Amino acid sequence: MKNMTSVKEIIEEAVIKSKKLKEAMIRAKWKEIAEGLFFKSSPLYIREGVLYVMVESSVLLQHMYMNKNKYIKKINEMLKGDYISEIVLKVGKIPIEEYFNGNLDRDSEKADEVEAALSSDEYKELQKSVENIENKQIKDKVLSLKIQSLKREKSLRKIGYKYCSECGILHKNPKDLCTVCENKNHMRREEILLKLFRENPYTSLEGAEKFIEGLSKEEYDKGKEKKLDKIYKRSEFAIKDGSIEAAHTELMEYFKLETGERDIKRIAEKADNLIELIKEKLQRR
Repeated sequence: MKNMTSVKEIIEEAVIKSKKLKEAMIRAKWKEIAEGLFFKSSPLYIREGVLYVMVESSVLLQHMYMNKNKYIKKINEMLKGDYISEIVLKVGKIPIEEYFNGNLDRDSEKADEVEAALSSDEYKELQKSVENIENKQIKDKVLSLKIQSLKREKSLRKIGYKYCSECGILHKNPKDLCTVCENKNHMRREEILLKLFRENPYTSLEGAEKFIEGLSKEEYDKGKEKKLDKIYKRSEFAIKDGSIEAAHTELMEYFKLETGERDIKRIAEKADNLIELIKEKLQRR
């Protein structure tokens, strides 16, 4: 019993220390956490107590936003600690093809049919990895699981799976990154681009390329469109609340980014005109 308790304590300590393990556990239990929306959303990564989640659409994002406190409570109960304090939701591609459809089951069956024997060196390496476990029953169980896991990996590789260059998981995404890491990478790049627009609305593609390696025009344009949409929505909310001055400030930034215009007087005129148009639109609703 003492050894079993020690193993449990080791696992719990690993959860506390390992961000990747926490992320893996959340992904494994995402169906229970997100319930009916689990296949339309995907947990990506944790940063400073914040869980970043990709969502299929803006409509679902709003629904999940309203329920995020419930998700946070479930996650922290599962991890047995207050590890997640906030959830940030982003709209993007969901890796359904890797996690939630029949292809995975078919590939699993196909992998079972592929013979994947281990070499004597691989067996020796696995035995060496468990030699410090004192309890024989636990040692044999861990060794058996490691052997099964390695055989499974070799079988999957024989039918076209490869290791993700970032997280190491086996996947069938055509790119070097699995879909989860691809989404994580996309979100990081988008965050950098939006920050550049926030700091300087005149940031050009050439200027952004200095901070984001390999930035494409399509990626730049999508980030710019997302930033413009955010500014417009903030200005619309400000007008609804009667904060015309705040809306004017927002729309000044909007036209700097949208047109590249540097004549402040002309930008102010455009901002005033758009405020009147938004007022008319809101009145018609």
